[in-house]
Amino acid sequence: MPAQRRWLALAVLATALALISLDNTIVNVALPRIQEDLGATTSQLQWVVDAYSVMFAGTLLLAGSLGDRFGRRLVLLIGLVVFGVASFAAGLVDSAATLTVCRALMGIGGAFIMPSTLSILVQVFREPRERARAIGIWAAVAGVGVALGPIIGGLLLQNFSWQSIFWVNPPLVAIVLVAALLLVPESRDESRPMLDMRGAALSSLGLIALVVTIIELPEEGISVMTIVTTLLAVIGLSSFVWWERRAPRPLLPMSLFRQGAFTVPIVMVGLVYFALMGAMFLLPQFLQLVQAMGPLESGLAMLPAAGGLFVASLASPAIAARLGARRLVVIGLGLVTLGLALSSAFRTDTGYAYIGMSLALVGVGMGLALPQATNAVLASVPRERSGMGSAVNDAVGELGGSFGVAILGALMSVFYRARIEEAIASLGDRVSQVPDEVLSAVRESLASAFLIADELSDPGAEAVRVVTADAFVEGMTWAMVVGATIVLLGLVLAWLKFPVRLERVEE
Repeated sequence: MPAQRRWLALAVLATALALISLDNTIVNVALPRIQEDLGATTSQLQWVVDAYSVMFAGTLLLAGSLGDRFGRRLVLLIGLVVFGVASFAAGLVDSAATLTVCRALMGIGGAFIMPSTLSILVQVFREPRERARAIGIWAAVAGVGVALGPIIGGLLLQNFSWQSIFWVNPPLVAIVLVAALLLVPESRDESRPMLDMRGAALSSLGLIALVVTIIELPEEGISVMTIVTTLLAVIGLSSFVWWERRAPRPLLPMSLFRQGAFTVPIVMVGLVYFALMGAMFLLPQFLQLVQAMGPLESGLAMLPAAGGLFVASLASPAIAARLGARRLVVIGLGLVTLGLALSSAFRTDTGYAYIGMSLALVGVGMGLALPQATNAVLASVPRERSGMGSAVNDAVGELGGSFGVAILGALMSVFYRARIEEAIASLGDRVSQVPDEVLSAVRESLASAFLIADELSDPGAEAVRVVTADAFVEGMTWAMVVGATIVLLGLVLAWLKFPVRLERVEE
């Protein structure tokens, strides 16, 4: 394929990737408005975010294998159609449950899109250095899409209703569909591998049940529901591993995990996205509710993360050629750890200079590390199975992000409610003078507390805002500390096991 055509194809693939990357976080900015309009609880809000990521991760392995067998461009086109239709439907819903279903369908569409973009890229760019540059651009777009989501979401919410964050997708999908038909070549594994449907079903069952357990456990405690979902997760995932070791054409060959060049970067990707997506779930609420920013202002406040990630991703291949991949990954993860550690010190009156610096460190660190991790994953997978390799890389990132939202969100809620209960207990007999609906609102979430405060008169309203904002910040502090610790573990792993240099993008 001529050079100009290759880079045009990359532009189409990058645009498709940007659509689904944006959708990972664009909804976060709208969470307060969605909660107000649909009356959603904190658990339901987490599901609005997680439904996309969970179905994305649960479907990726199947989507990658379908692309290898039937055609990677065909799977890309199918994913675009599903994503566009589900996006349009999401803007028509009138309940949090229905919105969650639409988000789940969007996640399935995204799962068909994302691995197709990376596996097609591997087929189009055959020369190693050129492919390394292309993967750097791919990683930059993926990361910047996540970081720009709050900015674009804020811009839309500044002028339109929350439904606009979904309705903006279908016109863009139509443009990408036409461009993909004209510019993106079709490719497939000519051996036409048999599909491992049993493996796909078992992995999806196990992953979905596991995340349901994590989300619901703080709300439900040990109940029939959480016991059942825990058992389903254990049975589904253990059966998946058992079957994959015996399947004639496994969805995910277990032998890959005996290769350090595959396992180490995969684990690293999961840990980084765990911290990133958990932080991205909490930060818009902090900026809008605690620091009283508008949706657009809070989105623009995330710009240092987006800019740092984009620039660092583009520079990552050239820097790695000089310093070595391992050293660059360790530096990148060190910056992410530092940025999250600084974020744990946010307070209700923290100035934006400090906030922006923390976000920039996270963005630059991710931009340096993630392209090298993607290169390492693809280097360990045969080219004819690039769809599977791409899907594993994307699935672990999405699953890590899903766990980050669930676990860090739950951790924040635990500390928030503990602090609220302390405040209520300190009232003593005076608590009888507080209406039940106020107590219920402040116990539920910061957003609910602020909504009820708007209906109260001062000084009661101000007291509710101060106490609940302090409780939220305390919960977020511990969530950020855990996120920084998780990334630090990834740094140690990279220092010990990540390849010193990546001479080739694939074997």
